Amino acid sequence: MTALALSLSVLTSASCSTPSSTTATEGSHAPVPPIAPPATALPGAPAPGAASVVPSADPNAAPSPAASAAPAEEAAPAPTADPAAAEASLPDVKVTNIGMHIGGGPHDAVTKAPIKLSVEPHFDDLRRCWTHVTDPKKGGDFGVDLRIEREGGKAQVTKPRTALKGEGFSACVVGVFEKIDFRKPKGGTTVVSYSIRFTPR
Repeated sequence: MTALALSLSVLTSASCSTPSSTTATEGSHAPVPPIAPPATALPGAPAPGAASVVPSADPNAAPSPAASAAPAEEAAPAPTADPAAAEASLPDVKVTNIGMHIGGGPHDAVTKAPIKLSVEPHFDDLRRCWTHVTDPKKGGDFGVDLRIEREGGKAQVTKPRTALKGEGFSACVVGVFEKIDFRKPKGGTTVVSYSIRFTPR
């Protein structure tokens, strides 16, 4: 009986120690943490690590209102001629009409008016011819014959006559008369003897 009791005692001790060993074995392993699910990117968000792209300016884009609103510089007014300076550049001589004879008449003011109004605007051009005279302190007269067609326009200039001397003077005066655009005469084609006087001042 003593040997049997000892065997039972050993078996009882062995069976009681087995659960303890198993519990110790299970307790020796650390619990495994759960695996986190991969992060889901939001729609439209850049991928991690991707470089951000800055949109470039459109070269065809219209300028901003502020840039186009700048007022353009006003053009500088053109300088006007100084009448006093223009007068000072002319020879110091006065030109006047002293005679106008209409071939065949009439000799009234109405008939003479188109010729008078055609020549007078060119008196300054005739004054410039005074630079050609030999003695600018001595005055004198100059006459020409003019044939003006019924439509007006340029006249045929003939028979220049003067006592004034100077190389190129007569040619200059005749040239002025040849450039005049005469108004239409009152009585059709007209031949007129026209005379002017140069008076030094």
